[in-house]
Amino acid sequence: MENTAKAHHSATMPLLPISNNPSNPILSHSITSRCVAKLVLVHRSLLLALGTFTLLCVFMYTSIISESPKIRIDSLFVSKLNVSNTSFGVNWDVAFTIENPNLVSWVQFKSIEGSISYEDNPLSKFPVGQFELGLQEHKRLRVKFSTTVSHEGRSGLFEEIKRQQEDGAMNFNMHLFAWATYSNGWWGTQDVTMEAQCLNLRVGFLPKVGFGSWISGGPMTCSTGSYAS
Repeated sequence: MENTAKAHHSATMPLLPISNNPSNPILSHSITSRCVAKLVLVHRSLLLALGTFTLLCVFMYTSIISESPKIRIDSLFVSKLNVSNTSFGVNWDVAFTIENPNLVSWVQFKSIEGSISYEDNPLSKFPVGQFELGLQEHKRLRVKFSTTVSHEGRSGLFEEIKRQQEDGAMNFNMHLFAWATYSNGWWGTQDVTMEAQCLNLRVGFLPKVGFGSWISGGPMTCSTGSYAS
């Protein structure tokens, strides 16, 4: 008996080419991924641009609105204090620092007038010449001046000062009035008037020698304010 065997060719399915049709799910997913990546990139770029613009606006705003210079008392010495019922004489030695805290504004001080008082009673006045402060620059000033006051109508004040001196200490106040010009480069200039108050400067005196020095724990920042002239 003759066996006959027929060889069956293995059936192979041909590979289908990837279609360029957008309906192809694989290609659609690839296109969608690229679009999402581009949108994320655009979104980040917009956020970066918005942040840069905001910082620029803040910088421009702080450029226009200048901050008042900072003033601090560094030292105060009193010598040859001589007080009677009708006269008052003293030598002053004051050191203070003026700082320009601004990043884009120069400050030109046209003149400064200072005064020292006891309570609400002015005792001495002193001037300070012109100078200029650059960006974030500071200047240390030292002024020495003498005061002699003779007035019978102020005998009560002089008696109180003499009594405070004999007790060993008294408080003085210093005021500074400044006329200055801010220069903001491309924003132009602005004239301002500034005032600084350095209050309750307690001076301790050595017995019977008329010498005293400011009793402090270090430099003291004065309260300042400014307004357009």
